[in-house]
Amino acid sequence: MQLQSNIQNNFAISRFNEYYLPSVNRNTFEGIDSKTFYDRKFKKLFSQTDKLNIIIGMDSGLLANYILELSEGISDGSKFVIIELSTILPLLLIDIPNELQRKLLIIDESGLDELFKQDDIKLFIAKGEYRLIPSSSVSSHHIDDYNTLFNIVESRLQNEYFDNSVNFTQKIFVKTQLENISDNHTQAKELRNTYKEMNCIVIAGGPSLDNAIHWIKENQDSLYVIAVSRIAGKLAKFGINVDIVVCVDPQDFSFDVSRGMFELSDETLLVHSYHVNPKVLSQWQGKCLYMGQRFPWNNENDFDNIPTVGPTVTNSAVRLAIEMGFSKILLSGVDFCYSKSGYSHASGTVEASLGPSLGHDTLWVSTYAGYQAETLIQLKQAMESLEHEAKTYPHVDIINLSSNAAYIEGITHQTTEMLTLTPIVKNSSQSDSHFITIKKDDLEKAYSQCKITRNEIVKLQNLVNNAKMHIPKLSLDSKKSSYTLDNINKIELKINKKYKPLSQLIKFYGYFEFSKFLTTREVESWTQQQINQMTERYYEAFSSTCNQVFKLIDNACTKLEYRINELKNTPLSILAEQWKKDNQPGRCIIWKRMHPEYIFSKDEELLWAELNNLYQISLTQVRQAYVETLNTGSSMEHVYTKILRLNKSKSLQGLALITQNLKPLIEEDLEAKRLYHLALSFQLSLEQRHQQSLDALLALPEELYTEMELKHIILLALKLGNLELAEDTLVKILTHSDEYMPQYAHILKLRGKIQESVNIYLDYLEKYPSDTQTWIKLGLFMVELGQAEGAHTAFSNALNADPDNQVAQHYAAELTRIMSEAK
Repeated sequence: MQLQSNIQNNFAISRFNEYYLPSVNRNTFEGIDSKTFYDRKFKKLFSQTDKLNIIIGMDSGLLANYILELSEGISDGSKFVIIELSTILPLLLIDIPNELQRKLLIIDESGLDELFKQDDIKLFIAKGEYRLIPSSSVSSHHIDDYNTLFNIVESRLQNEYFDNSVNFTQKIFVKTQLENISDNHTQAKELRNTYKEMNCIVIAGGPSLDNAIHWIKENQDSLYVIAVSRIAGKLAKFGINVDIVVCVDPQDFSFDVSRGMFELSDETLLVHSYHVNPKVLSQWQGKCLYMGQRFPWNNENDFDNIPTVGPTVTNSAVRLAIEMGFSKILLSGVDFCYSKSGYSHASGTVEASLGPSLGHDTLWVSTYAGYQAETLIQLKQAMESLEHEAKTYPHVDIINLSSNAAYIEGITHQTTEMLTLTPIVKNSSQSDSHFITIKKDDLEKAYSQCKITRNEIVKLQNLVNNAKMHIPKLSLDSKKSSYTLDNINKIELKINKKYKPLSQLIKFYGYFEFSKFLTTREVESWTQQQINQMTERYYEAFSSTCNQVFKLIDNACTKLEYRINELKNTPLSILAEQWKKDNQPGRCIIWKRMHPEYIFSKDEELLWAELNNLYQISLTQVRQAYVETLNTGSSMEHVYTKILRLNKSKSLQGLALITQNLKPLIEEDLEAKRLYHLALSFQLSLEQRHQQSLDALLALPEELYTEMELKHIILLALKLGNLELAEDTLVKILTHSDEYMPQYAHILKLRGKIQESVNIYLDYLEKYPSDTQTWIKLGLFMVELGQAEGAHTAFSNALNADPDNQVAQHYAAELTRIMSEAK
């Protein structure tokens, strides 16, 4: 017998006078009204602005009504999308007022493709300003179709994010590139071929670093150490001298994870991408070199610079080591997968402090040790990129020191015992005075170039506005419009001839805006109206993006002015204002080093102390937003969803791994304990060890049982023929939902408790008279008992609920005939 959660079209009315579907929401809204329930759960979350809230399930319509009746209205810039099961959506009627139809959308799973084509949805996802929220009915996990829908949407969102963010996040790369012009002064190509035929080690933050860190410290005289920024502080505390620290990420969280690098000695060189987060670069107190292109409109000077290679900082660090000429590159902490215990990072990192990452939607990869390990989609992409590097530079011997790292073709694994190392001599660096002289000259040249470009943008904007002025003259008459289009095309020709690099920059930066004017139709099928509309959208995108890029270049000019002023005897109060505005108080330390003879006034001493204090706080406080982002992958809610997903896909290996990683947590966390027993039971069940599977659930304290555990106990009890346990457990599961009453009645029948069984059937059908299948079951039961009249009544009631039901028609007719003959 299979236990199935059938969605019944039977509404109940709670004591708070709210309608709900018991088969969807169980008894959730009998003890609390929906507004109070949702205020506690969602009020703070839903009040956040500029967010896309994708909600699975609408709790019999109650959650949709709550959103419509939010006391402050739907937050500015936010949008709600509710995705409901197609079996449930037709049962619910939600009237969305016209003024809210752009802010609240309700669809079923068939609408997903159209949803992800919408421009505003793409933008939310590309920016990462979205979240997936389970309704109460989904969180309870008693409806398998909800679990499946949640997993489908979660996977789609992940893929859509990677697809759309590639096109959208180029904005942040250009934005940080322009912001960093003032600090990107020396090219990384100065390092090219400086360490030919020598050994280096690239150290990343993977969990395997913990196993190699002692060996690295003991052998550091024979290794040139290149470390990614997130792990550099840990190495320094351990007594390992870092020669180069590499940092590339433009996002704000880059500073959160890299703050340890600011503890490094003055001997460490920072090599960074041109688009590294400005908060990192502008506060670095040592020497630094940039990879890639300094100016987004001109790469004449940077065409042969060492490039930034993605998608992770480790990829750039390995490429840097190759460019520096090292013949042997050792890798440590370059795992690209989780450890067996579910950790994604080495100890001492923020990520490791939060415990194992058990709830992420992961892929499986092979390790050098031969077992399968979990990884994330972005790490899989990093593996593919590193494999490409190994194939492109076959003369470089790249060796991973960990057998637990993900296997990458072209990269071998060796243990530290197998290596032979010889001491190396490290090159000395330039003097500080020479460095500052070059910097002053460089800043003035960069400032001059930025001013010229800013003026060119103004001229380009004038041409674009000129083209826009012609657009109202376009009409649906193609002959009349041809003259106007000719004038517009002449302007476009001038733009492309005179301002080609700037035009390309604007179109690259405004990719998303420009994409709106594109159409998928063939040119031959374009109507004059479509041509006019596309022309208008094109120049609207051109104009708005010109404005955005102008502001960025103008800000770059301002920042360059401040950097030049920092080299002069500019009053600290003037400089401090800009440093605070940019959230870069650490500049005060750099400025003090540049002016060792400067005599502070008392006010300036206080101001400098204030700036230094702000800087020190930023080095010790991890932003809560970053911690919350990390915690989402470790929450037990996500772990529960993952367990159900693994069980449905019959992933024995996945269940075994999650069971192993939950076990250490069960003494401290009751929810982890419940999930451990559930995952273990699923694992044993897939192994066909049904008695052990049942024992795993029965070992769980009864007060921790949810509907899922009770449901699985019943299934296992029936498989093992333990009808007494099945009956006892069904009594308990009835507190969750009436829908199990027919199964309970069936078990009572199997145990010979005939009258009790009939009574349960009748009690259930009194509540849910439209359940055709249960009327048929009762009718067949009555036939077995030889009660023709009772059976006829049951089949007649089935026909009342479903007049076209052929089974009920057949038995009702047959019983009518038998009863007539009996008379």
